[in-house]
Amino acid sequence: MIPEFVLQFLREKGNVAVGGSRNAQLVPHVHFVSGWAVEDDNQTIRCSIPQAFTENLLESLEDNGQFCLTIEQVGTHETYQFKGAYSGTALLEARDMAAYERVKAELAGLLKRFFGCADLSCQSFTLPPKLVVKLKVREIFLQTPGPEAGRRIVPPEEARSK
Repeated sequence: MIPEFVLQFLREKGNVAVGGSRNAQLVPHVHFVSGWAVEDDNQTIRCSIPQAFTENLLESLEDNGQFCLTIEQVGTHETYQFKGAYSGTALLEARDMAAYERVKAELAGLLKRFFGCADLSCQSFTLPPKLVVKLKVREIFLQTPGPEAGRRIVPPEEARSK
């Protein structure tokens, strides 16, 4: 179960994400993610992947069955990594498009503020989604830079020694 403070981060704060897969030979592949939404079970994240980043994706997920997702809030650097099992693909839904629009607007606003680019140029950095990959979360790690970076949040670290 994803804790409430992480759910809030996913809904309101995160604005850039990258997914990772690896094939049967453990060769890694990077897949930029243009939006995310949490399913009603609060354990599965719908990851919206642009067409340009689908190469090797489905083949790797079918070979290995594992997927990871790292989401950051640009500016504060608050970051979480989610590891788990690939639990299928889905058609894009309204919630996926709403998540994409939120991420696109948030990131465009930051780029405009930091670099002064025009609205349309800033918005083009977040590509529209083509495919939804479902990630059933098994572990969550804090990746925000600092002394706690790398600490496992779910399941809690102390559970590791038992």
